[in-house]
Amino acid sequence: MRKIVFINIILTATFYTVSFSESILEIRKKYLDKKITDYYILLSYQSEDYRDIILKDLILFEYYLDKEEVEKAKYYGVYLSSFYPLNQLTNFRLGEFYFIKGDMEKAVSFFENCVRNDSRFHEARKSLAQSYLFLKNYSQAYKHFNIFSWFNPDKEILRKLDYLSNHIESSFVSSEKKFTEIKSLLNSLKTQDIPYINVGISTKDNGNLMRIDCVKFYASNDFVIIDERGKEIIKAKGGFENEWTVVYRSAPKIFGIISPTLNKEYRIKTKFLFIIPKISDASFYISEYKWFKNKFPQNKEFRGSLIIKNLKDQIIVINNLPLDEYLYSVVPKEIGKNTPTEALKAQAVIARTVALYRKKKRFHKHFDVCWGQHCQVYEGIKTEDDSSSYAVNTTLGEVITNKDGNLENIFFHANCGGITLSAGCFYSDDCVIYDAKESFNIDDFYKWYLFPLNLNCGPSDYVHPGTFRWLRVIKKDTLSRYLDGKYKIGKLKEILIISRRKNLYINKIKIIGTKRNKILLTEHEIRNIVPNGSLRSSSFIVEYNKNTQTYYFWGAGWGHGIGMCQSGSCNLANEGRNYVDIIKHYYPLNEVRKIY
Repeated sequence: MRKIVFINIILTATFYTVSFSESILEIRKKYLDKKITDYYILLSYQSEDYRDIILKDLILFEYYLDKEEVEKAKYYGVYLSSFYPLNQLTNFRLGEFYFIKGDMEKAVSFFENCVRNDSRFHEARKSLAQSYLFLKNYSQAYKHFNIFSWFNPDKEILRKLDYLSNHIESSFVSSEKKFTEIKSLLNSLKTQDIPYINVGISTKDNGNLMRIDCVKFYASNDFVIIDERGKEIIKAKGGFENEWTVVYRSAPKIFGIISPTLNKEYRIKTKFLFIIPKISDASFYISEYKWFKNKFPQNKEFRGSLIIKNLKDQIIVINNLPLDEYLYSVVPKEIGKNTPTEALKAQAVIARTVALYRKKKRFHKHFDVCWGQHCQVYEGIKTEDDSSSYAVNTTLGEVITNKDGNLENIFFHANCGGITLSAGCFYSDDCVIYDAKESFNIDDFYKWYLFPLNLNCGPSDYVHPGTFRWLRVIKKDTLSRYLDGKYKIGKLKEILIISRRKNLYINKIKIIGTKRNKILLTEHEIRNIVPNGSLRSSSFIVEYNKNTQTYYFWGAGWGHGIGMCQSGSCNLANEGRNYVDIIKHYYPLNEVRKIY
């Protein structure tokens, strides 16, 4: 009997492969590598660091879910639901579990939590759309597949959108068109010195030209069309009863202007057309662009005038307007309209500087700035707001310069995640700005991403949690196919982070494949290491879970992490800092000056 007991003691001792001498991160690594043979010892794990206890519960949650003991997993999931971004993983995994089991209503509830916390958790949104499709909730399925298609317009998704478009209710169709009443916000100001700007509004978000040969539009009031020689060609009628079409005929190399009322096409040989309203408070409503039979709906309304240029066999559509009227749309689109006034003012000064600098340096060949994130987001009148327009007007003519009084090439981004670099540090690490409300040391990257400190850019009434910390979950076979398609690596073996900048943004990452390895060095390459839409930033850590054959990308921030952190500016403004203080916080080597 003693011999049997002795053997049992030996067996038990060898069975418990996890000892409390190991850190919780080492235990987490063992779980991910499928090297833990028993988890019961974790139930009594203790630590003075609350973060260790939370990580212990995350390990137990995933362990029980791997075994399909869902009630035990949910016990830990309920506790973890209070801790963002960890609850993103628990919500996604529970949604995935119920989706596989066919319980779509429960799957929907967990996937909805994921996209509510982070609108760019694309894997959760795709599964949410699929769940709604199984439930025959076609309008919700269409909504989420449509959003997903913005980032990954593959043939499978487009086929589903075509199918769903035949099932959605008529109420889903957009409402009747209506012109916006133009507010002459600059009339009371000294407008004679305000520069004009040419905005490319027929570009992609990355600044590249859309391939189009036709534009359809309405005008709120009567207008004239003038050719390159300044000759007036047409006096045109406005109103939504008159949809005008301008098309470039590549064979005869002429513009065709199609009258809506006369059903007549005017043909003009010119390099570009000016479309100018007869009154200053008019607007143009771009309904769609076309390339042969392909249609690209726009439904955007713009101040100012239009310029339509010919470029070989296609056209470019440009919006010409006063710089500060352009900013009326840019400021709320870039930082949000429900933002503290001083943050709006800071954004107005920065946006004015960016536009003038790019105009001066001719970043684009055919216009000054593009409408998308490549320059600054500009979507016209319907995005304007009184509070942001007030911020533009009260900072009229103010820009950011260097010590010599020259315009500075500055940058800004949505959320730095906790550390940003100042304006002149896009290619160096000389100007590190810690956006923290307390002193800290980053002793562990893992806890930096999963348990963020009290930071200026943290969640608040003005900062959504999904821009601050985020998670992407991607199956290994999906990621492997994607990377092989891009870089011909064969099957994915490992992803290694080689180096980071001082703001923790990765600047070198290595993909190891069965056929070849690939080094990624640029921010664009690194953020596009995953399918279904890029990562919010290049600041992240990577976990690989062998139990589920899944990669986890835990990240911080949104954007490149250079210059002003918009989230931080909002929270600083909310604490009473004025716009000049905010600008000096993020651009300590620069000045704010009035140039008109």
